[in-house]
Amino acid sequence: MLRWVKESKLNLVTVDFSLNSPGICIWQSETNRYHFISYLKPKSGTKAEQKRQEDIESFPDVSLIHQPDWKSSVGDYSKNEFAKIKRYITTAEHIIKLIVGITQTYDDYHIAFEGSSYGSKMGTNNIIDMAAGAAILKEQMIEKFEVKNLLTVAPTTIKKHAGKGNMNKAALWMAFLNNVCESDELASSHLHKYCVSEIGEVTKVPKPFDDLVDAWFLNHYLLQQLGENLPD
Repeated sequence: MLRWVKESKLNLVTVDFSLNSPGICIWQSETNRYHFISYLKPKSGTKAEQKRQEDIESFPDVSLIHQPDWKSSVGDYSKNEFAKIKRYITTAEHIIKLIVGITQTYDDYHIAFEGSSYGSKMGTNNIIDMAAGAAILKEQMIEKFEVKNLLTVAPTTIKKHAGKGNMNKAALWMAFLNNVCESDELASSHLHKYCVSEIGEVTKVPKPFDDLVDAWFLNHYLLQQLGENLPD
């Protein structure tokens, strides 16, 4: 990591956005530590996944927050669409409040989102809804943090940073466990230690760990990009 980056007051925030379990990773140059945020839909995942969620709730470097129990107006299309917009605005407000609570500032942010995966099996309506939710969060982040350049990074680019552009979730998980980026800051985090000792190798990565892994690799990629493009 370049000295310029370490000595600057930087807040790197990276987002793996979804409607049910957005994962966020924050790195602050002043503390040189990572903080992870998961904004989960209530009762997300299996009972085993919910038990793991309870395990990490007390970690000082993890904020696991449950979303409100959103209600929809069944049978009324217009009311449903309006309720969605209100939900996306509230979600954005909650996430920004969480970020500021951790960083204690509205200044010096660099933000990146993982782009859409066009090979996704999500239906058209879900893709549209997720794009709308992400757009509202991006707009509010740009406004609140006065961000001049918000990056959107292709999923294949993030995977290449971890090893190969065609990695699946399980392979990306193993790259995270093995700390392929050789990050001392990651290795010292409570989340990483838990993932290594309590979960280990799996074929299906549990929620919300899959989202947090994506957000972390994106954060490390962003840090590397800043290091390459800023003066020594």
